[in-house]
Amino acid sequence: MIRSVFILLIVVISFAIKAEAQNRSNTQATRFQKQHMPQTEEMLINSLMDSNPSKKATTVQDIRDLEFIYPDEPFNNFIKPLGDLLKNEKEITQVRILSAIALDGLHSDTGDQAIEEMSKTSSDQSVKELCAALLVKSQK
Repeated sequence: MIRSVFILLIVVISFAIKAEAQNRSNTQATRFQKQHMPQTEEMLINSLMDSNPSKKATTVQDIRDLEFIYPDEPFNNFIKPLGDLLKNEKEITQVRILSAIALDGLHSDTGDQAIEEMSKTSSDQSVKELCAALLVKSQK
């Protein structure tokens, strides 16, 4: 019960962060030139492969920030690396949870399939419950 409430709280906080990021997006978008997007994506994907969990978590949050600032960008290059992090049972829970939330924000069939798979098969109960909650949220 407590774990379910915790996961629901994470999802609610995620939406609050998204709303705040959208309010800041106009200012940030002027500072960040879209022409640098390919280099930025490549740099973030490389950071996802780092062995440091803190660096991975920060990178996933950076990806989520980009999703909020540029909601019309597909960011297809992030789907596989985020899915790999989510599916990696050896990865720390926090990175997997952030990856699931980031994948959900990308609104891709591949990402949704990874989330659905982990909602059924993950050995980490927190990841499993969050993925199930994300699936319920996306069906509404």
